[in-house]
Amino acid sequence: MIQFNKPTIGKKDLESVLYCMIKDDLAPGEYLNTFTSMLSAELKISNVAAFNTYFHSFETVFHIIDASSGDEVILPSFARRSILNCVQKCRLKPVLVDIEPDSFVPPIEKVKRKLSKNTCCIIIPQMFGIPYDLSAYHEWEIPIVEDIDGCLGSKVNGQAVGSFGTFITMNFNDHSIITTGSGGMIASQVKRLKQLMLSFKRDHGWIDYLMSDFNASLGISQLSKLDKNIATRKKIGDYYDNAVFASNCTLVGREEGKELSYSSYVVKTETPLQECVQFFKKFGIPIRRGIESPLHSFLELDVKHYKNTEEMYAKLIALPIYPTLAREDVENIVKGIKVIL
Repeated sequence: MIQFNKPTIGKKDLESVLYCMIKDDLAPGEYLNTFTSMLSAELKISNVAAFNTYFHSFETVFHIIDASSGDEVILPSFARRSILNCVQKCRLKPVLVDIEPDSFVPPIEKVKRKLSKNTCCIIIPQMFGIPYDLSAYHEWEIPIVEDIDGCLGSKVNGQAVGSFGTFITMNFNDHSIITTGSGGMIASQVKRLKQLMLSFKRDHGWIDYLMSDFNASLGISQLSKLDKNIATRKKIGDYYDNAVFASNCTLVGREEGKELSYSSYVVKTETPLQECVQFFKKFGIPIRRGIESPLHSFLELDVKHYKNTEEMYAKLIALPIYPTLAREDVENIVKGIKVIL
């Protein structure tokens, strides 16, 4: 059985980490500064900070916007559980909203109905390398947290993902399009982030919050080959797309004007998940649902308010896609798309 996710770790990644280790100083320093500078250039955002956990990224956002216990955070139910965990650990109240039909983002009118005097921010994940224009969510002048998940490098109508939010967050674990082994990032033009990072660096009591040079050294190498890896992913993704057009399954979020990064490959199918799993298993190919479970299921909320999320969860299948995927495995995945999906 091949891996579902496989970080693209090559010789240059190993060399970058080795050179860092030779320095005998793995604490946040030169490599972290280089990594955040590269992220700043990639995102075209001046203030970028990298932390040793994804949770610290959200914790910092909530600190900057002065969120207090009980304040409300609006987010779609179709999102990764790790985001919900961050909200709850900071003692904030998650307010969930359903997504649009055949989309991964919530409709503006439904978000508007969830707004209250206690709303401190809105979190919108950009998932699966499929970008969405989030400009309309700024209507209420409430901070928008754009979690770019695996969408780094994707664009919609020429505008890069990471340019829509008041704050940008990203996870660097092994399902991300670039990995540092663990950790997370926050980026923003908000000056208070810059001030906060300067205080973190001056006060050694905060040093454990920041990403180590060891992890950052891997991030530097990963980011330097991002364009090459996205090009390889796109080539595989295009091949999958052609198979989808000859099958009964459908693609989601593929409106005109989108440039995908193909960090994941998802399709919507009427075939029950277990049938799909059994078919692909014959070829040693693991498949999964798009997300672990809808967030409303963890909060035990009434499913009748999340019909589109429930449908997407039930029908969305994720297939392996990464640059080191063997040609034989790609062909078997294409075969499965045409036969079973």
